[in-house]
Amino acid sequence: MEQPTNASLIIDPDRYLVYRNNATIHLTKTEFRILTLIAAARGRILTREQIGAAVWKAEPISYLRTIDVHISNIRKKVGHFDGKQTIMVLKGVGYKIIDDINVIILNDSLTQA
Repeated sequence: MEQPTNASLIIDPDRYLVYRNNATIHLTKTEFRILTLIAAARGRILTREQIGAAVWKAEPISYLRTIDVHISNIRKKVGHFDGKQTIMVLKGVGYKIIDDINVIILNDSLTQA
């Protein structure tokens, strides 16, 4: 397995593990799915509706604010890269992973489902 650096995040969907700086970051199942989805969308902005539909397959009204809470938790757990939050919030639009991070998804089976 490729070792993470300060500017990389390694996601292993088959084991539900995230690595940064040779350390494992512990995420809930939902946080993991959201992070993997946003990381796989590299360079694109995902709306709350897109994230919710992919993660819960439910009506938007039931999860929109919940996504904000999950994103906040992910940002706290993953931390900053070069002084920047890992997940960029585009107010009123959606979320995306910052461009400065080298994201490695070991086996993209989760986003293929």
